[in-house]
Amino acid sequence: MSLFGKYLRGWRFRSSRPALEEGDEIEIFVAESNSDEGHAYIGDTHLIIEGAGPETVEKRVRVRVTDFDDVAARGRGEFLEVVGESSYTG
Repeated sequence: MSLFGKYLRGWRFRSSRPALEEGDEIEIFVAESNSDEGHAYIGDTHLIIEGAGPETVEKRVRVRVTDFDDVAARGRGEFLEVVGESSYTG
């Protein structure tokens, strides 16, 4: 293996459209919410989170993916729990 190959070993590029599957549990920040569902954005991907109310906005939450369309980069998930606070101190 070349020196360049050794240097890049293990590196990979992140996608702005992550591949999610039904049943995946992920931790994400809720960007906005109406009365009974939140919205999270991961790059170009939009996830609607059922059960994530206004009290979850700007909090890190655990979500179980219930439906996801790779082509449209849109999906739905079920709110499980708050796992952290925002680091924003503005």
